[in-house]
Amino acid sequence: MINRYLQNGLQGKYAHYQTDLLFNGLSWEMAGEKPEGSPHSVWELLFHMNYWQEFILAELREETPESPQDLSESWPGSPYPSNEQQYTETVTQFLKGLGQATQQASKDSLEEGLGGRKRTAADLLMVLINHNSYHAGQVVYARRLISAWPPPDGDGISE
Repeated sequence: MINRYLQNGLQGKYAHYQTDLLFNGLSWEMAGEKPEGSPHSVWELLFHMNYWQEFILAELREETPESPQDLSESWPGSPYPSNEQQYTETVTQFLKGLGQATQQASKDSLEEGLGGRKRTAADLLMVLINHNSYHAGQVVYARRLISAWPPPDGDGISE
């Protein structure tokens, strides 16, 4: 049961818009628009979500990722991606990481401590679900403010 719960949470099912569709139909130029009333552009949110997703995936692989000295390192230096390739590669990296996390959620050993610690894979996956869910809401809000919501292939609501 926990496997299905974690997989659904990672994919955004029953909680918010599907996580893997958040960036569909958004050009790299629009991703960099920082709407009035929003603290971040979609690009900044994507970068930040990707940063921490990669951090958590490293922990799930029982690596020891280096914690940033300053949390601002998890945000890009600009609200705009440098170019279309950078944006596309970052979206692809995010989706690949989301798939890896979903695969991790299918494992049987989710309640076992990682690397001799009390923190389990289930704990880390819940952190990722909560983090992505929080920022997914910000992505939707920012996209609404720049008139880029819903995506052209969806109705903008959760399943």
